[in-house]
Amino acid sequence: MLSDKLRDGANSKGFKLLLALIVISFVLTGVGGYLIPRLNTDPVTIGDYKITSNDWNNQYNQQAQQLHRLPNGSAMLENQQYVVELKKQVLERMINNVAFNSSVWDMDIRIGDEQVRDVIRNTPAFQKDGKFDNDLYLASIRNMGMSPDYFGEQLRISIMSESVSRPLMSASSQPLPYELNTIAKTILQTRVVNLYTVDEAYINRNLKISDDEIKAFYDANHDKFMAPANVRFNYLLLSMDDLRKQVEVTDEKVEEFYNMYSEDYRLEEQRQAAHLLIRAGSKDADKRIAAVEEGLKNGTPFEKLVAQYSDDQSTKDKGGDMGFVTRNQLAADLYAALFALESEGDVSAAITDDYGTHFISLTSIKPEHTPALAEVKDKVQAAYIDAQARELYNERVTTMSDMSFENPDSLDITAEKLGMKVMTSDVVAQGDTEAKWPFNTKELQDLAFNEEVYNSGINSNVIALDDNNSIVINVTEHHDASLRPFDDVAKDASAMLRTDRINEEALKTLTDVATKVAADANAQLPDYVKVQKDVEVSGANTNTSQEFAQAIFALPQDTKSAHVIDKNNNVQTLAVLNKVVPAVEADVPTFENAVYPSLAQYLNQTTQDALYRQARTLNKIEYNQEAIDLVTRQNDLE
Repeated sequence: MLSDKLRDGANSKGFKLLLALIVISFVLTGVGGYLIPRLNTDPVTIGDYKITSNDWNNQYNQQAQQLHRLPNGSAMLENQQYVVELKKQVLERMINNVAFNSSVWDMDIRIGDEQVRDVIRNTPAFQKDGKFDNDLYLASIRNMGMSPDYFGEQLRISIMSESVSRPLMSASSQPLPYELNTIAKTILQTRVVNLYTVDEAYINRNLKISDDEIKAFYDANHDKFMAPANVRFNYLLLSMDDLRKQVEVTDEKVEEFYNMYSEDYRLEEQRQAAHLLIRAGSKDADKRIAAVEEGLKNGTPFEKLVAQYSDDQSTKDKGGDMGFVTRNQLAADLYAALFALESEGDVSAAITDDYGTHFISLTSIKPEHTPALAEVKDKVQAAYIDAQARELYNERVTTMSDMSFENPDSLDITAEKLGMKVMTSDVVAQGDTEAKWPFNTKELQDLAFNEEVYNSGINSNVIALDDNNSIVINVTEHHDASLRPFDDVAKDASAMLRTDRINEEALKTLTDVATKVAADANAQLPDYVKVQKDVEVSGANTNTSQEFAQAIFALPQDTKSAHVIDKNNNVQTLAVLNKVVPAVEADVPTFENAVYPSLAQYLNQTTQDALYRQARTLNKIEYNQEAIDLVTRQNDLE
């Protein structure tokens, strides 16, 4: 038969050799390129510019390093959901910057080479003995992983954008006197209200609900009575915590690791600073600044000047001491001034910014140095264990992925290869956030309730639950979401309907009360309505919940019997405004000064957000969700 001859020919060595030659010729002539999918791994495109995954990861890693320095930073980064949100925030900030820089470029604003050179020459970090030092400059940018040309271009873009943003930010971020006055008077204001509530027990006692009404409520609200979809599956969970326990640790290996990475433990120079601040717009600000400068000129101790003139309440009682600080802990202008001081006891000239006028004193210096191994051994050992465990983890993730794919019907062979045990889950309900970890994670639930995964009967892909845990599953049982029978949920339906009816009746009653007391403050009210008269509500008391107090302060004070009905500590409450007690005028200036920094910061952020929003509208922004998911949900295996 012809078919038999074709089958025999297809299995011959000659045919296989011919096929191999054809495939090779396809590759050599470029045809193979069409057979290999081109993955777009750029998360966002803004006009002609692409934000790459590497750019994004680098920015995130810088943010994570800063968080690690905070007291609870490491714990925060162990929360996978927090990490995902942080990565998204970093990406949005990058989009904002690119969009804004692009918009400024389109405005034909350009910065010349000489301007860039001037900024570099005058940057304190590149100066030695008060003069620009080219060797120091080159060493600094090398440490940042940049070439001089690249650093110069980045600086050019920064100056270009700042030339547009700084004047706008400066003009828009200064609180106006009337704004400060209004806010301070509102904070100091007291509002006197009558509070009305309804005895819900009374309503409940008199509320009759029929079986037909309960059934009708059930029929109209099937979504409230659904049993969620659920699955059961076998799984392998690869964990960094388990691998850390397998790392062999010896003094020799720790010392070798320290010698290789000793620069990672190098401590930059730290300076202990003292701070004197005279807030912008504060009382007699100019006179106090002049007095401080005169005192410094005459040799008055800095601590004495702080105690007498500083508005920085957090440091005033301790001579202005801010402790030891590094580059990222101070505003750029204050950092530059502090690190420009040469000797302990030196005080900077006045530094003026949006918050006021600052004076910085150098108290002491801890030089840059690399600590001996004995000083940081615990940290080095932990880093060594992490590095070894991470190497094992990366290798085993690859093995787990390959083996579970090559042996798709079960996880037994993969488990044997990795020396692991196949685990079996309990029944996992879709959306159950109270289940134990990892069954409550979005990543695992998305995987387990993926139709292709639970219908195929084969192993899933390996996914990362967070930076330290990866999992592969094989679903053995799946049930779709289903409506619970009415008889099983009749009590729940009855309780829900009763709660709704009580709330409706309470709202109706309070609305009627508001109408009556507006017409007659002494109107006769139902016995089941309770009233608290002349309750004072202000920023200084807790007579109501914060949210309800905000609703009360939103009432127009010049409207007779102005009222609001809202939840007060989860109880529906009617507040009727009786009177407004104005602020004591003598207290207003103090609160204006207290409000100024927060309002200036708010206006600054609002202006910045407005600039970024406008820049976004001027640029075409395209998100690549697959590439974004790749960065936010999968481990970085490098």
